[in-house]
Amino acid sequence: MFGYVIPDKNNMYVKDFNVFQAYYCGLCKALSRSGSQPTRLCTNYDTTFYNALLHSLTDTEPVFERKICLYNGKKKPMIKTDALTAKVADLSVLLVYYNALDDVHDGRKSRAAVVGALAARKRAAARRMPEVDAMMKESFRKLSVLEKRGCADIDLVADCFASLMRDVTRRLIPADGHTDTFMYNLGRLVYLFDAVDDVEKDGKKGRYNPLIAAYGKCGTKAEFLENNAQELDFLLRSTYNRLVGAYNSMHIVVSEGVLSNTVYLGLRMQMERLLKGDDKCQVTRL
Repeated sequence: MFGYVIPDKNNMYVKDFNVFQAYYCGLCKALSRSGSQPTRLCTNYDTTFYNALLHSLTDTEPVFERKICLYNGKKKPMIKTDALTAKVADLSVLLVYYNALDDVHDGRKSRAAVVGALAARKRAAARRMPEVDAMMKESFRKLSVLEKRGCADIDLVADCFASLMRDVTRRLIPADGHTDTFMYNLGRLVYLFDAVDDVEKDGKKGRYNPLIAAYGKCGTKAEFLENNAQELDFLLRSTYNRLVGAYNSMHIVVSEGVLSNTVYLGLRMQMERLLKGDDKCQVTRL
């Protein structure tokens, strides 16, 4: 469920990409400081965007510093760990942990290694953010129940992750109606992106997918997208349009270039690729 919220690197100013990279590396560093080195693997583009968004919504200017990168051994600019980044690091761990646990319940036994590796770091994050941990546990529980029922109501299933992202944000920062709408539709869009992306694999392996439950069995992804083109196009574009409408009404100043590129270009790029049957875009490389 990760890797969908990325900037459009090919149409991004170099200065903005450097800022995005600094957020990414800063989150990685924050994760390593608060856990073992493997915890760094919880760093992803989605929570990097989220970190930048929280800084902007709270008018918090990030502090940049140069630190050694464990990956290449060179000094790189990264944002200094502050209170927001520390919270996003904990959130990243909780999201990866519960997502992996959900995968295990779905029969993907290989993901049990991730659950085990993150168990101690997850407990630490839960102690610092007990309300967020409780919300996440309940959200994935509800999702699991709906999946086991084979729920064909796409809106009901997508609401689990959409409401989670909205409610978590309310706990971390003061949020208004525009922020609520943006985060709800961002969570919904990510869930729908993942469903479209995995529709053929889920169909072949007999795993639950809300799109298959709603529209019928899937042979190939190309056939499924062609047969349900109108419904899927409306489903994704209406969600994206609500997200953009909310973003246009939000007070975005800090790291605006990073955020606007991702919202206006990166997410649209992902949507267009997925609707055509391509895999999610992976052109962003740090």
